[in-house]
Amino acid sequence: MAFWWGAIVVPRLVSLTFPELLPLDAISPNLDPDNEGNVVNGVSGLFLLVTALLALANAIVSYRGAVRIFDSLRTQDWIAAAGWTVLAVTAAYLAWEEVSEFHAEGTRAVGERLLGAGYPSTLWPVVMSPLIVAFVLAMGVFVSKGLPSTDSGREVRALLILGLAAWLLAIVQELGHTFKPSLLTRLIEEALEFGGTLVIGLSAAIALRGQSVLGPFRPSSTPNHGKQARDASRQFGGHSRFPLTVWRMAAIAIVACVIALGALVGDLHRAPLADARARIHIGAFHLLLPHSAAGEHSVVQELGMLTAPPARIDLRVANHDLEGRPGTLIWRVMEAEESGSGRILREGRKDIDAGEQLEWERIEFPPILEAEGRPLALQLVAELGPGGQLRIGATKTNRYEEGRLLVNGAPAWPDQNIEFAVYTEAKSTLSKPRTAWNTFTSDWRWPVLIVQSAIGMTVVTFIPALLVAAALPRRRLSQ
Repeated sequence: MAFWWGAIVVPRLVSLTFPELLPLDAISPNLDPDNEGNVVNGVSGLFLLVTALLALANAIVSYRGAVRIFDSLRTQDWIAAAGWTVLAVTAAYLAWEEVSEFHAEGTRAVGERLLGAGYPSTLWPVVMSPLIVAFVLAMGVFVSKGLPSTDSGREVRALLILGLAAWLLAIVQELGHTFKPSLLTRLIEEALEFGGTLVIGLSAAIALRGQSVLGPFRPSSTPNHGKQARDASRQFGGHSRFPLTVWRMAAIAIVACVIALGALVGDLHRAPLADARARIHIGAFHLLLPHSAAGEHSVVQELGMLTAPPARIDLRVANHDLEGRPGTLIWRVMEAEESGSGRILREGRKDIDAGEQLEWERIEFPPILEAEGRPLALQLVAELGPGGQLRIGATKTNRYEEGRLLVNGAPAWPDQNIEFAVYTEAKSTLSKPRTAWNTFTSDWRWPVLIVQSAIGMTVVTFIPALLVAAALPRRRLSQ
């Protein structure tokens, strides 16, 4: 938890709230949970594997109890063995998924078959919904019927419910990101997934410790069972180990809501000035832009008049090259004229590695202050090897009515745009409460995002408080 909060959560919260103090680009990509195959994924996979092993150990112990012929808790033990097994398999699968490319590639293939081309990765819960529902039902039976009613059992049950709730909230956060993208929701989602894993692992450890202390005894076989169960629970502190009263929990919730609101206000500078990103990718396609040394092949997307000086444009592109050669995207931000061209205000080159999948690429430049009150356009030209093609994501759903799309100087269909997002300069907006209020009230998705983020951040903040309380040395109980 110290690693996760110290290296991932806190730096990103500071970057969201005060980008001028800690730019997001200054944080190492190896500490970005969204990047596949980095150290964060390795740590998350490791703790998922540990949780899987603890759950498997509980399943084995419960199975041994279930096969005793005269055990009055035989049915409960069978449910416990099955529940711990399902949890172990799920955690092991998630551990493998963290260090493999299946989540990105496997679910994409299944999703494209079910939902069509352009399937967004954030909709993987829709594809996996039958398995998610089955898992939730299995865990409901396990938690309600498979755990004993002792102090240790109630402690395990409470922790399991909290950990599983964190996992489900992580899924809700990812689905919400489809309809209102936010760096904060991404951060909360990853923190919920990791924090839920730690809590579930703690519950499995408490359950395993309790069963090892009690050994083969059951309530029907020993009159001292109650005392032994309390002693087993006290190995992890019992009620005194988790001294989080209602008032302390309320204070945690208030602090978490303030943090979430501050991060969202700081994230407003990342709210796009112009947005033509396709959320569900219905009607998605791509334009092919071949090599054009003389500039005879180009794509021009009109941006219209923006409310602030643009300083960044995100595009969804891919460099299709059979020999794996990198390519270059030549871009120009210019004044929009009837001919589709005008005075160039900013221009540059962006190297694009060879690849088949369309990926978001970021183009950053000094703010175009002279663009105020003038319609703008974005021109794209490809500089590729022989036979190479630059693929540019586009939609047929009229995502951006404020500007036309022109291909080689000719207007495309009126409902067609390339996928793009335009942003202003990254700076803190905490000094602009009026701007924040106007933004929050202009789109119904912002209030939903505030509530969603406040709930998620409350759980994210509550979990480390709970684990720290569990780890602190407890006072010696009076006899």
